[in-house]
Order: sequence, then C-alpha cells, then structure tokens
Amino acid sequence: MIRVALTALSTVFLFACGGGSSSDSTETTAVTMDDVSVRTIGIDQVNISGEDVDFYIKESNVGGVLFDENNKTYSVTDSDSYYHKISWTSATPMRIDVGTQDTNTQAKESKQDDILLNNKEKLWAIAWDDNGELTLSTDVQNPAPIEDKYRIRIFTVEDVWVQVISTAVSSTEVKKGNFSSQMILSNCSGELYLGANQRDICDLDIGKSYLLIVDGENVLLAAEEK
Repeated sequence: MIRVALTALSTVFLFACGGGSSSDSTETTAVTMDDVSVRTIGIDQVNISGEDVDFYIKESNVGGVLFDENNKTYSVTDSDSYYHKISWTSATPMRIDVGTQDTNTQAKESKQDDILLNNKEKLWAIAWDDNGELTLSTDVQNPAPIEDKYRIRIFTVEDVWVQVISTAVSSTEVKKGNFSSQMILSNCSGELYLGANQRDICDLDIGKSYLLIVDGENVLLAAEEK
C-alpha cells in the first residue's frame, strides 16, 4: 500500500477586510486583521493520472480564465499530493473553481466549477485517467473518527463492489469517479473486500478516518480525512 503524505502549504490568499467610523464624522477607526475573523479552507490535490499535472484554483465570482498561470497552485507528480490552503475574511462561504491540466503539453484538462466550502472544510481534488482522458473528481472531506475502529470511504477509478464483513455486513457498488459513503471496520485485516479480493488496511492508524483510493482491486493510495 502506498500512503499519501499530505504536505502543508504556506501560500495563503487574503481577501478584503472593511473599515469603520464612529458617529462623529471627524473620527475614524481602522480595522486591523486582529479584529477580523479569518476563515480557512483546504484542498488536498491528489494525482493518480499516470502523468504529472498542474492544479489551478480561483474564486468562482472572480473574472478571468481558470487555466491561467496566476491561478496555478502546484505541479503534482504522479502518485503524489499537495495541500493548498485559502484564507479569507468575508462572512459568506467560499466558492471556488478547481482544474487540472497535464504539465507537459497542456493539451488535456478537466475542471469542477462553483464548489461551495464553508469555514474549516477541506476538499479532495483527485486527478485520474479515464480511458485516456484526464479527469478531475472532487468531494468535501468528512472526518468522523471512532475510537478503536477504522472509518473509511472509497474513491475508485473503476466500478467496484465493496463489502465489509464486520459487526454488520454491508455491500455496495461504487461507480468509477465516485466517493462512497462511510464504512466502519473493527479490524484492519479480514473485513474489507474489493470485489472478490480481501484487502487489509493495517498500515493505517485505528481511531481515524481515511479515504482509500482504489483501482477496483487494489488500494492505490490512502489518506487521512481530518
């Protein structure tokens, strides 16, 4: 199993803060950053496309083209990831457009528009190959750790039946490009099946939430939702 190491990002975007005035028009009071509630969101950009890709992010309500050099966050090599953080001061949630483009030729691209994220939410943005087409799938992370158990979700690049044989038995089909609902395992070995294949998750820490990225039979990457 390959485990994703999510790297903290230092790049931060800050958007406008306001000012104020007293009832006496001759007096004004400046608003400092200490007076403003700063909100943050994060995007885990994961690349399993088989080639190096560039990720792009911009605010949905800001004009311009998404695939512009000024909107590029990072060039992510295959089977790697990069964590991007955005900060802002408006009371409204953030709406963003996310895109990915192949690094070498810039001929292949995919995007998701108008993604709504509330304060402190994090997003999965996964670049993958769908029959030769660069594809981007996104979903809001949903951490819900349970003490002494494993809570997992599945993202798959091929249709797969996922079966969990634990305290309860459950079976569900996950279509390629989709994220499953959460599943709970009591033990790291012997309870998770991808199709007819039993897969262990014993490299993971019990008591945490994870996203498993699979190819229909095997776990390609595993990353904590937090």
